[in-house]
Amino acid sequence: MFSRESCYFFVRPKRSFLEVCVFLGRELNAPQVRRVDRASKSKVVHIIQIKHRDEVEAPITSWLLEAYELSGMLASKAHTTRAESKPKGTPKKNTGAARKAVAN
Repeated sequence: MFSRESCYFFVRPKRSFLEVCVFLGRELNAPQVRRVDRASKSKVVHIIQIKHRDEVEAPITSWLLEAYELSGMLASKAHTTRAESKPKGTPKKNTGAARKAVAN
């Protein structure tokens, strides 16, 4: 599995081929793609079978790059959304040490 904040592709070794699952933001219609499923609201998983090392070239390499970039964009959006959802000026929780200091 390859991931940044979330998985962008993973490989499943099979007996006679490698099954590569690539997460993109759009659906592909290509002869290399065996199956397409919705993984989440923002990601679509594409199942690709690699039978020979010569098959790891364009367009598969460009799809892997696109998946990597999408992972970074989704991670930055998630961080932005979490930061915006926190109200500013919210007091910090008292930890055990802080409570002891206040009690003394």
